[in-house]
Amino acid sequence: MITRRALGLATATLAAAPSAWAQAPGGAAWPSRPLRWIVPYAPGGGSDFLARTLGAAIAGPLGQQVLVDNRPGGATIPASEAAARSAPDGYTLLSADLTALVITPAMSSRLPYHPIRDFKPVAPIARFPFVLVVHPDVPVRTGPELVAYARANPGRLNFGSPGVGTPTHLATERFARTANVQITHVPYRGGAPAVQDMVAGVVQAMFIDYASGAPHIAAGRVRAIGIPAPQRLTLLPDVPTLAEQGLTGADIYSWQGVAVPAGTPDAIVARLQAELVKALETEAVAARLRSISLEPYPGTGADLAALIASETAIWAPLIKELGLTLDS
Repeated sequence: MITRRALGLATATLAAAPSAWAQAPGGAAWPSRPLRWIVPYAPGGGSDFLARTLGAAIAGPLGQQVLVDNRPGGATIPASEAAARSAPDGYTLLSADLTALVITPAMSSRLPYHPIRDFKPVAPIARFPFVLVVHPDVPVRTGPELVAYARANPGRLNFGSPGVGTPTHLATERFARTANVQITHVPYRGGAPAVQDMVAGVVQAMFIDYASGAPHIAAGRVRAIGIPAPQRLTLLPDVPTLAEQGLTGADIYSWQGVAVPAGTPDAIVARLQAELVKALETEAVAARLRSISLEPYPGTGADLAALIASETAIWAPLIKELGLTLDS
């Protein structure tokens, strides 16, 4: 339904404003030069793969290259600031995600950009699913059994995460509050060491992104006990959601969309949104994303704006309660 609505909106925009459909500010034809897609993460990761895959897919219809500009570090602030300060002419795109537009703004009162006023949402593009896993030595196979085990061993169950303020950390804290259990959060400097210690049994449980966890789940080095999302994963059809197991209010999934600088003409935004939807509906593109466990998530700018608002309502109060801050 989202896809049909997205295509309908794009078609309506084209019909209503054909003369503006391919014009940049000043009346110049758009696009007349390559586009820049800013990614707040290093090359080689899922976000980079997503941007390069979709950039290549929309380059043909647009008639211009889409060049990926990786700007990792700084809690996504450098990348987001660069995008916010770019000319609103349709030549700069930002990989806008849960961290950049929800978590980081909630953790800092002194950002050099405003997450809402300085950007115009184009479309959501993908979800990054998570799985709740335990080390095989933990004698549980379901979410309720994990809760019972945690209650019987207050504070002794270690949950790993890639670091303080990451989606995994926030998922852990939300789970503890929802299930009313005492657990110990063990933050690492990055996902790789956290997963390594999870496999070694140094930490006993973790909300792990599926791409990182899949080989360890398949090999039996960790045990998947629940999906913290509204639906089961197609790649793990036998693992029930936490909600199916009676543990509601603990869902977490990372998501990513595309945003452009505020002031970018609506006609250009509509064209970008339409091309992204068409790319995500192409089976070859969708298959490439699913190959690294990304779920295509086509939609409109309004869908992305609503997602940002709903996620902010969930995570900002928790971040405040935990006292997490980037301000020094």
